[in-house]
Amino acid sequence: MSQQKKKWSYGVVAAALTGVLMVTGCSNNNSGNASPSATPSPSASSVSSPSASASETPQAEEPYELKWLKAQDISKPYDPAQDVVKQAIEEKLNIKIIPEMVDVQQYKTKLNLKMAGGDIPDVVRIDFADDFQKYAQQGAFVDLTDLINETDTPNIMREVSAEAFEQAKVNGKIYGIPYQGGPGAGYRWDLVMRMDYLKEIGAETPKTLDEYYNVLKQIKAKYPDVIPLGGYTAQIGDVKYANNSFDNIFGAFSVTPGFFTEKDGKFSNYDIEPQMREALLFLQQMYKEGLIDKEFATIKEEQLRTKLYSGKLFSWMGWWSTPGGYDTQIETNMLIKSGDLKADGTLPDQSNEPYKYLTLTDSLVGPDGNAVAPAGAPFSQMNAISVKTKDPKKVLAIIEESLSPENQMLTVWGIEGEDYKVENGTMKAVTDLVDPTTMKDPDGHFRGIQSYLFAPGLNGWPRYLESLPLRFAESLGTAINNKYQIRDASNYLESPTKIAKLVELNTMRDSVFTQIIMGGDIKKFDDFVEKWKSQGGSQILSELEASFKVKSGK
Repeated sequence: MSQQKKKWSYGVVAAALTGVLMVTGCSNNNSGNASPSATPSPSASSVSSPSASASETPQAEEPYELKWLKAQDISKPYDPAQDVVKQAIEEKLNIKIIPEMVDVQQYKTKLNLKMAGGDIPDVVRIDFADDFQKYAQQGAFVDLTDLINETDTPNIMREVSAEAFEQAKVNGKIYGIPYQGGPGAGYRWDLVMRMDYLKEIGAETPKTLDEYYNVLKQIKAKYPDVIPLGGYTAQIGDVKYANNSFDNIFGAFSVTPGFFTEKDGKFSNYDIEPQMREALLFLQQMYKEGLIDKEFATIKEEQLRTKLYSGKLFSWMGWWSTPGGYDTQIETNMLIKSGDLKADGTLPDQSNEPYKYLTLTDSLVGPDGNAVAPAGAPFSQMNAISVKTKDPKKVLAIIEESLSPENQMLTVWGIEGEDYKVENGTMKAVTDLVDPTTMKDPDGHFRGIQSYLFAPGLNGWPRYLESLPLRFAESLGTAINNKYQIRDASNYLESPTKIAKLVELNTMRDSVFTQIIMGGDIKKFDDFVEKWKSQGGSQILSELEASFKVKSGK
């Protein structure tokens, strides 16, 4: 391989790693027709006849052909015939991928047209919420209920929990393998604090709500001009994630705004629970004591950043990918103040340096030692096998084989020694192999990493955290390893009233909760609970209970 390699930033590769995963239809490997995990039995053509010479060797099994609808960014050059990673996957799994290229933006439209015309790819990656359920009920996908189990498909079962399969059932049957993408679904927020300020007051990173509250009071006393806890109304360009500013406070009371709960088939919502009332009273006390930014209800994230960079903010809830850059900007501002910033006004890449000014933690636990952290739905898409495929059990065997640890490394990260390297036991993606203009490596090959893979499941991509720079790995690891994660019990259940009324109910909640935090009468909460129930909430709960009963077969 040519030694002349252009150097490209980590950002280019990070964008490629996260962007390739759109909605590609996928497939992979090799096995017999009996059960997905069985050793393939030789075909008739590969068994020597009685009259054959003893020296004759059996013919190799022909690669299994898979039709593949590939979502592709058509603004970038790509030729599957010159894709060396695709070729490596085909050889490893003894398959022949027949790709049909479609623009990423047109994937869903194209897939629906093919489904309607009966020209269905062998494996279909499809949105769960609407299309999958519709087509599954129409008989478009193979019933996998009796084929997926710990004995026959251990790789699949390792990646996807029995609970996820249960949630994905349509009319009580399994018609596909749940898929989320990226490093799986889960919580993605960290509580971020100024480590240097903690050291000044002689405190460790707090782990409980009481410890955190006491730290905030100490910060307020020592640094009167510093805001102990910042909040904001929205992410830039997006509607505010309902509770991210005060996630850890709510969580320490074992509630989180907006999430539905289920116990013994009965549903409720954290917004109307007594513990939510207690959490709001605690936040009101914090606000009254000057521990929460007085502007939290009106400022945007970029304004919160300005306060952070200038040293006027001690702590806030941060999306996992942001602290690394924030730490660098804090250092930059510190050097500006001291006059030590170099002439061009920049710092070298800090992404692989330990944090210098920030420290991260996950959920703060309450007095009972518990907490909750609101995680996203465990999957958003499904991989289904078309009833049109010539050998469904063979295709399931291919998927099973592709999800072995070794084969996941190939389908996710590419060829070892080229697309990634393992040094001293640690895996790192090679970030300068592909020219972002030509999309080719120095030898003129395309490298479709993550283009041809079967949903490395909900447990996350293999060795994902290792592949990231140090700061990204630490901040993402803190978030996704949060042991207090919970999921919304209404995920994958049907409620027409929820679709029609939830935005209105959430808007009312945000208004009332903000008023209470800023000093409003706590009776507003009691009024809110009654209005929530009467303006659609009770109907939503009834519909969720009915849907849960149908889905669970009870």
